[in-house]
Amino acid sequence: MAQRMTLKLEYLQLRAVTPRGIFGADVPLGEGLVVLRAENSKGKSTAVRSILFALGLERMITARATSLVTAAMRDTLIYDPVTKAEAPVRQSWVSLQVSNHDHEVVTLTRWVKDSTISDGIIRVTRGPALTSSGMYPTEDFFVGRGGSVTSPKGFHNWLARFIGWRLPELPARDGRTSPLYMEQVFPLLFVEQKRGWAGIQAQMPYFSTVTDVRKRAIEFLLALETGGHELKRQELQAMLRGLDDQWKAVRGRFLDRTSGTGVSATGIPAQMKAAWSPDEKVALLAAVGDGWVPLAEQVQTLTAALEEADGRPVRSVGQISREIENQLRVALDRSARIQEHAAIIRDEILRDQGELSAVEGRLHALADDLRQYQDVATLQRLGAHTATDLQSDCPVCHRELPQTLLGDEPRHLMSIQDSINYIKQQVELFVVMEQDGRRALDAKNQQLAGLRSEASEVRSLIRRLRADLLSPNGAPSEEEVAERIILRQKVERMEGLLEEFDGLQAQLSRLASAAESLQRELSDLPKDRINERDQEKLDALRRSFVTQLHEYDFGSFSDERLRLSNDDYLPRRDDFDLQADISASDSIRVIWAYLIGLLEVSQQYDTNHPGLLVFDEPRQQSTKDVSFAALLQRASAHAAGGQVVLATSEKLEPLTEMLRDLPVVMHNVTGYLLQPVES
Repeated sequence: MAQRMTLKLEYLQLRAVTPRGIFGADVPLGEGLVVLRAENSKGKSTAVRSILFALGLERMITARATSLVTAAMRDTLIYDPVTKAEAPVRQSWVSLQVSNHDHEVVTLTRWVKDSTISDGIIRVTRGPALTSSGMYPTEDFFVGRGGSVTSPKGFHNWLARFIGWRLPELPARDGRTSPLYMEQVFPLLFVEQKRGWAGIQAQMPYFSTVTDVRKRAIEFLLALETGGHELKRQELQAMLRGLDDQWKAVRGRFLDRTSGTGVSATGIPAQMKAAWSPDEKVALLAAVGDGWVPLAEQVQTLTAALEEADGRPVRSVGQISREIENQLRVALDRSARIQEHAAIIRDEILRDQGELSAVEGRLHALADDLRQYQDVATLQRLGAHTATDLQSDCPVCHRELPQTLLGDEPRHLMSIQDSINYIKQQVELFVVMEQDGRRALDAKNQQLAGLRSEASEVRSLIRRLRADLLSPNGAPSEEEVAERIILRQKVERMEGLLEEFDGLQAQLSRLASAAESLQRELSDLPKDRINERDQEKLDALRRSFVTQLHEYDFGSFSDERLRLSNDDYLPRRDDFDLQADISASDSIRVIWAYLIGLLEVSQQYDTNHPGLLVFDEPRQQSTKDVSFAALLQRASAHAAGGQVVLATSEKLEPLTEMLRDLPVVMHNVTGYLLQPVES
């Protein structure tokens, strides 16, 4: 069953208080086709823009709310139509009575100018205050600022519930989500005179960071399941990116914790892997001498040394003077070996840095080569005449090729595509070399850090041993006391790292498990972008669109190649934007046909279309009388159960003739829209 109308405009009231009295307008609106006619500059745009203002939709047109309404409601109005004398506006407001499919009637009031009430407030009176006087409850909501669509006190949050909409949360470019705003849906329902006729959704505001927002608005209005699946896919992909960011952050914090300590974590991927779990390749290693040992083994070794030291009493200097001298000689020899080994590691690091820099330079050169060959391939596909040789140097080492290899008439040369494939293979090889080089360089830097830490400990040991030799024979050995303290500190620090490493593995396992679950959800989403039900709606829209173009005397070309794109659901001729390839008057016909087509689809299928369509001055670019008459007939025929409001400055006689025998609510403005009214 087709979706019922969910929003109807019933009555518009404008009031402006001036020193010359109160001026205003009362415009009753009905179901079906509603035509509001006025001469140019007599107030037609005032009425249309006031509807947008009352609904809080000014960001479709402007950033400032009061800039939306005309000067007659904001600054000055003409009180004498003969002399064009003006009076300043001291206070003004707009009231709009609307109803929904549950027959709930409310009156919306928004102040354009007032000394105490901001234009950021919309007052909702729960009753038909404009057509039936009475005491009705009221509630104020804010609009035009953050939270208007998400906060319970935001007007667009209330309006969405009143209409029956659940505005979706959409993935945004910054990794977060953003709601689909009212102002991004209504360009498909409301076409304003100055900006709206530049194209379909020409009034689309882009203040949010949602990608493809025009497409998302159409998906929402047609209630396409495809849109939900695509949004779910984007949501899952955003969640996967978030998990990957967490993975990198957690891993990075631990690596920063171990940096410069002589401890290295191996086997943890830099990029998150779904269903990853620790295996034998994951290890925490400590640099000891010339090599690496598992940190757990080093903790056991140091713990045993600490227990052995704690098991003997602290001896005096006199008792161990000869032992101290031997320890000093060993420490000095050990210090020299450490310095020698550190010098070797530093040389290796410098060499590895040079090799890594060369690999990076080669990658940059390969990237330039790849871009150059891909450009040539593109030119060839487009039919350009390209040179047979790009350069006279080797594509690998960039050394100049000898003439004996080039020859006067080279044969069996690699094609451009073969060269591209070869360069891509080279890029893959050098990327692996760069990754291996970085891992080796990181390991040597950690090893050098371990040697520096060990050298610092040996220097402290030498200072303590020398101090012992200079101490009285009866004094306790400073080295034996310090040995226990240092061993205990080492054991505690390393045990802390082991505990953190266990926590790191558990946290990364949870992230990998969550990623695996998200990837399963991704794989379970339908493979086809457009399902059968959605395709029926799009086919119905295309049929309506093409039929209307015939009725409106569309003349740029035949409709044989017209289609709706499955990418953005907009009309195309072959693969080109339809409106970029037609006359200005035909572009207006396209907007008529597309937006009325959306309304007609809502009468056949369940959609989110509110059954409302407003055209401000639809006869643009001197469209023919026959076209405009056909628009009126189509709008009248398919506005049953809904509402199509057309505001026009068409001459009264031809307009009356066009509307003859059509069911229509006609409101003809004589003179200026704003007239003196009783207080």
